Amino acid sequence: MAPGITEPNATTTLPSTTSKDLTQSRDFAIYRHLVPLLSNPSITYLNASFQPPSNLLVHGAISAFNNEALLSPSPKQSWLQTGEDARSLIARYINASPTSIAITRDTTEGLNNFAHSLKFKPGDNVVILDSEHPHHAYAWMSLRPAGLEVRQIPTIPEFEKTGLVVTANADTFAPYVDERTVAIGLSSVMFHSGQWNDLKGICEVYRPRGIHVLADLTQQVGFAAVDVTKLNVSAAAFSLHKGLNCPTGFAAMYVDPDVIRETDPNPPIVGYGAVQNVRADLLVPADGIVYHPTARRFDHLNMNLVAAAAAKAYLRFYLDVMGPENVEEHLYALGGVLRRECKRVGVRIVGPGHGREHAPHLYILDLHDGRWMELFKEEGIYVTPYRLGIRVSFGFYNNEEDVLSLVRVLEKGIERGIPVA
Repeated sequence: MAPGITEPNATTTLPSTTSKDLTQSRDFAIYRHLVPLLSNPSITYLNASFQPPSNLLVHGAISAFNNEALLSPSPKQSWLQTGEDARSLIARYINASPTSIAITRDTTEGLNNFAHSLKFKPGDNVVILDSEHPHHAYAWMSLRPAGLEVRQIPTIPEFEKTGLVVTANADTFAPYVDERTVAIGLSSVMFHSGQWNDLKGICEVYRPRGIHVLADLTQQVGFAAVDVTKLNVSAAAFSLHKGLNCPTGFAAMYVDPDVIRETDPNPPIVGYGAVQNVRADLLVPADGIVYHPTARRFDHLNMNLVAAAAAKAYLRFYLDVMGPENVEEHLYALGGVLRRECKRVGVRIVGPGHGREHAPHLYILDLHDGRWMELFKEEGIYVTPYRLGIRVSFGFYNNEEDVLSLVRVLEKGIERGIPVA
């Protein structure tokens, strides 16, 4: 079997139940009450990878922000500090310095910031998967008029031929990387398959060769632990509106401080927030621009302050109460139940079947008949159809009964004769 190829029908062995497991199960049962939508018995929400339902923590932070906006004559300084607090919490979560974090509008802006600040010569190339998220792929492809070659590794034909999903590792990129390769772009977790790519191994092989690795972490943050120092990526971007349960319009970009020092990148969008040698009177002299010597050179002066308030509230709860590792374990446990029950009823789950090769929260059911989505909507099951099948994605608020509700609808569809392949 080729490197990175895993059997699609492999099963995950569930750990035996311990007192810790039972305590954690009770804790997450309590956390579920933070999401009022789930008190509606007609709704089974399994769509966290698209957009999770909001929760009382975020609602409270936004309400407090609105009250300040209504009643306080000058709340902006407090809001700006909240934004810096959110930046520090993001940095703590991913094991980075706050100065290595820029606040962006979304993942797209962060990815483009790095791609468009990268120095290259015409004829240089970047390597991505052919199944990479469009936000990431288009960031690189927009540089083709400047002479950058974008090489797409053909993983889709391999899947169509074998039915197996490739988890990308260093060997996956080897045939496509050469002396003109300046970067590799990759999502840590693929949105369409749940495969969890070996970013650490890729960085270990290619960064010493002077090849940058740009990571999209959007489908990992909030669902699992993250350590950018151990991963050793050149840069990473991620939104907070999925696993971190915030409103859209608030995201983060990490840049390795060594990359800033060694390459002195020019940010593609420059305003007051990016520049170190600004004047307090806001006049702009003819002097040369001196950017901040950190990732702050990618900052804008303003950020989405209401979303920052939500981010601070949720991140404090995520880091100090639930714990990223506990959330990851909880989601893997739900995935184990889903795998067991799908095997029982004869529904295949696409993608790697074990360990770190599969994300804890995101599972693709190999269902393609349009009647499945009609049935799910009819039964109040919220999921998303994609090219490889129907995506089921868990959040911290989901429980085993949600999984069993989904399975009961699968059984109903099978009884109706809807194909499962």
